Amino acid sequence: MTSQLALKIKCPVCRKSLMDRQNMLDGYPSIALEAEGNGHRGWLRLSPVYGSYDIESEFEIPPDCVARIFCPQCRSELKSLAACDLCQAPMVPLMLEEGGKIFTCSRRGCKKHFLEFEDIDKALATFYEAYALGGAGQKAQPAVKKAIVEASDLKEIINNGSFLQSYCPHCRHTFACCSLLAFTVIGGDGREGILQLSPYFNVFTNKSTIEIPRGEEVKDLQCPHCGQSLIEKDRKCGECGSRTAKITVGAMHKLISFFICLRKGCTWHGLSDEDTRLIMLEDSREW
Repeated sequence: MTSQLALKIKCPVCRKSLMDRQNMLDGYPSIALEAEGNGHRGWLRLSPVYGSYDIESEFEIPPDCVARIFCPQCRSELKSLAACDLCQAPMVPLMLEEGGKIFTCSRRGCKKHFLEFEDIDKALATFYEAYALGGAGQKAQPAVKKAIVEASDLKEIINNGSFLQSYCPHCRHTFACCSLLAFTVIGGDGREGILQLSPYFNVFTNKSTIEIPRGEEVKDLQCPHCGQSLIEKDRKCGECGSRTAKITVGAMHKLISFFICLRKGCTWHGLSDEDTRLIMLEDSREW
């Protein structure tokens, strides 16, 4: 059975809990809100399970309707300056009781949502305690007979197409920008520009403000926020021997080191020796 991550939410204005223990969705207390849209206003309940889009509402909210969302306790409108990068509708901010925020799109049918933390290390540690198997945020799993499993079966797998929450290993700021990952790049000729990469695992689309010939190894890759170099001097590409850059990726309730080759056109990537004991990459030769 797949583990379910059930979030505990509170209002970002009055800080009171929004969990409705009288009305369950997906087997957990629902998130109680008020919604206004399509000429109506009434109660709205959201599933607290991360990745679930189940809702219940007092009135019908048609697909593509952009709703205004309110706290049912302090009556404040829950809105942010951020716009959805998929449909441009306003994002609705909600606070996690464990720390941090979750933003969800206000357009009915849009599945955009993301988590935001001020202190990533502290937040992941808290999430591990609350939501790891057997934690308070997890459903108890039914007892099953023990089976003989291979070591690889105990590893989390990062599947092709998975969205990689990526951060700078120095300042911990996210690289995400306008649905892409943005870096400062120094080309082989010394020119500086912006390099944008797909945030999806094993999707190799990219664009740059400077010309980088195929097969050329860039001189440097830097964080656009703190300016620190991302080059990992002690790690070479496993395919072509070029230098590599290290970024930090959120996986398995922790931050892992993820390495990418600095030669344009090379699709090699890898993990640290420590992380490969817990995580496998789909299509990895470890299979």
